[in-house]
Amino acid sequence: MIEQTEPSKRVSAVTRGSNRGRLVEVLRRQGPLPRVELARSTGLSFPAISAITSKLIAEEVLREAETETVSWPDDSDDEDADGLTLRRRGRPAVLLTLNPEFGRVVAVSLRMNMIETLIADFSGSAVAQSRLELPTRALDASALRTLVVAQIDAMLDATATPRHRLLGIGIALQGIVNADTGRQLWSPALSATDVDLAKPIREAFGIEPVMANDAVAVALALTAAEPALAQGLSATIVVGHGVGMGVVLDGEARWGADAGSEIGHVKLAPDGPQCRCGQRGCIEAYLADYALYRDARTFLDLPPAASQQPSEPQMALLRERAQGGDPRLEHLFQAAGRSLAEAVAATISVLRPHHVILAGPGLQAFEMMRHAYEERLEQAVLPWLLKSTAIYVRPSESAAIVDGMVRRTLRVVDRNRMETAE
Repeated sequence: MIEQTEPSKRVSAVTRGSNRGRLVEVLRRQGPLPRVELARSTGLSFPAISAITSKLIAEEVLREAETETVSWPDDSDDEDADGLTLRRRGRPAVLLTLNPEFGRVVAVSLRMNMIETLIADFSGSAVAQSRLELPTRALDASALRTLVVAQIDAMLDATATPRHRLLGIGIALQGIVNADTGRQLWSPALSATDVDLAKPIREAFGIEPVMANDAVAVALALTAAEPALAQGLSATIVVGHGVGMGVVLDGEARWGADAGSEIGHVKLAPDGPQCRCGQRGCIEAYLADYALYRDARTFLDLPPAASQQPSEPQMALLRERAQGGDPRLEHLFQAAGRSLAEAVAATISVLRPHHVILAGPGLQAFEMMRHAYEERLEQAVLPWLLKSTAIYVRPSESAAIVDGMVRRTLRVVDRNRMETAE
């Protein structure tokens, strides 16, 4: 493990050129702040902060919160190194915050047999959320496009959100996504391939959607919840319906075309178990929920899974049976632990990240994998490389996908609106 440090105040590359963007980013990350603290956090002068915040308040992007009495640890009557005259200790400060009513964003998560939709205000707080269960692999390209547009429309109607207040739309999908073109190339949750989802959304709402692999969305949600994990390069391996990876650099998904990696389809054995991708021996074929449940059914009387994808209650039953001491199930989870170690080993050896985060509902079974995982990881990674990477286990719920997609969509909205306005 590496020592955790205070959250970085470095300004991200995408907003470095925009003073307005820098200010909005700090407020979104840190919450309500007085102007003097905004100056410290952004590196801008106090006069510049006053001018920018006045404009943003006039545009209804920001608003003043209730006046509070605050004390900053180094308050004095003298000027600090940045030339800011600081408040006397205990004097009231007017806090600035993002105006939640400035607009809203919608995030959609499409995964195996489920479409989840969340609408959030400009501060990132959820306004409403819906989940629709349906056989996703039965959807052709046309039905998929119609469904996504209809779910967004229904959410706007349900929350009485005016169309002109819709600032952004984010779409998270399992599988391979081309974020630049807005195309879903391949997903285990769908039979349709190479589907243009951006065009129907543009036509229906006049907005260019933000698209990402769902593992990227989970990575953004987790690093936002724990700012220390956003420092440097963080790789989040998500285990559940499948096995994917999202890469976040200094708190942003800026790695490669989509910041996502199909780590689950790295081959461990050419003649290994069948993977949902059609090939054999993938990491996912040992580790994903469907693989564990499928293999367990060869020797246990378990109900069949819809579309070969077990439900959460079915996986909970499997974990319960494994904890009961069945040696055959113990063997399955040990094999899963070794395959997880291979995924972590490949990630550390190739990317050399500062942090590796193991996440997703599949990590609820981590204790049954732990011994085999730790034993294999020590064998698979050079010791000095392993010591240089901090590894965390965060068994996240599926809700982290839409939460992370809201964050990514708002970041794009901030960048586009703030930099264009400057």
